[in-house]
Amino acid sequence: MSCGNPHAVACVQIHLWMWIYLDNELEPESSHQVVHHLEECPPCAEVFTAERIIQTRIRQCRETVQTPEGLHTRIFTQIQQTISGE
Repeated sequence: MSCGNPHAVACVQIHLWMWIYLDNELEPESSHQVVHHLEECPPCAEVFTAERIIQTRIRQCRETVQTPEGLHTRIFTQIQQTISGE
């Protein structure tokens, strides 16, 4: 999605950074660029608002849903095996 207007950072890059920004894991300079872009780009701001709502609902569900014993450990073990190429 793009508003069609030129920006210092392209809409597509902002979309790639959104979840990282929402998780507070984006570098400060990039975070500043996201904020600035969202202030001047209504279509991206709309997408950002929707993504923030989704993230909030996921976090709410995570707090109320009980997971089977050991699931957390199995998931992280699988991730590590995938990363290490085992």
